[in-house]
Amino acid sequence: MNDDVVYLIYDGECPICSYAAKVIKLRQAVGKLEIINARDQHSLVEKINNHKYDLNKGILVKYQGNLYFGNDAMHLLALLGSPVDLFNKINVTLFKSKILLAICYPVFKFIRSCLLKILDVKKIKNSDYSPIFKSVFGESWDALPLILKKHYSIRPYTNDSIKLEGLMDIKHSRFIRLIQPLLKVFGALVPYEGSNIATTVYSKSDSDNDSFIFERHFKISEKETFIYRSTFLRLKDNEVIEMMKFGLGWVSYYSYKNKKIILTHKGYSWRIFRLIVPIPLTFIFGKVYAEEEKVDDNQFRMKMKITHPLFGDIFKYSGIFKII
Repeated sequence: MNDDVVYLIYDGECPICSYAAKVIKLRQAVGKLEIINARDQHSLVEKINNHKYDLNKGILVKYQGNLYFGNDAMHLLALLGSPVDLFNKINVTLFKSKILLAICYPVFKFIRSCLLKILDVKKIKNSDYSPIFKSVFGESWDALPLILKKHYSIRPYTNDSIKLEGLMDIKHSRFIRLIQPLLKVFGALVPYEGSNIATTVYSKSDSDNDSFIFERHFKISEKETFIYRSTFLRLKDNEVIEMMKFGLGWVSYYSYKNKKIILTHKGYSWRIFRLIVPIPLTFIFGKVYAEEEKVDDNQFRMKMKITHPLFGDIFKYSGIFKII
């Protein structure tokens, strides 16, 4: 590979991406632009796969030995771009500014996603997908006990599924009972209390994207089962959002310390299309903390609590699960 060449890797089946890749112009001093279809067998595409970049989620640029992905790639192309015509003037203007980039790029991704669905374009199958959480835990992944690796073994763009069974203890405070109607609107938390509640959890990936679903079935009585469903999506590094109805979500950092998986509260956000908007709800709903640890080779223990800045612990649940 020549470091004087700017390599742009794009989805050749996407009409928007194909047009943009072919008409984009760089400043003469920058050098030559070489465009590569991510669906072709190319040595650089294989290298990208080894770095675990997901070309279904954005373009990638290689420049002077460095890789730039998604919005970083768009920003770099704008910095290197030449406003020689209307398209390139718009490109440089929109994506040179990081503020405009943060606003426009999620919208662009949403439009692209809708267009590919309308055209029935299949996802780029250019790598053997690793578990979603392998990237989340990073170097700590290899240190996880096997039972926890199995728990987090769901892969993106597949139809993977995992079934867990266990018994849970759930406890509410008066404050949670007070705001229960609001929580029900957003499908947040479990509106029941009790000990040793039989619980089945289904973890499922989606063949069309890199999110996965947690569907928890709580057997409240012989006649009643409550289903609590949420969607998980990795945002970046070890940052994950758990979304409920209407896109309301809790953002946390995942880590592995002292033989425990720790979920540390970052805050609450609202997902609007593909844009993640932070919202200041911690003072209202409190901070969430969760952890998981190995019990034995076949079981793990989990617990979660929400601590309010004024009212202390307002919600708790815990249990031991085995993978079926």
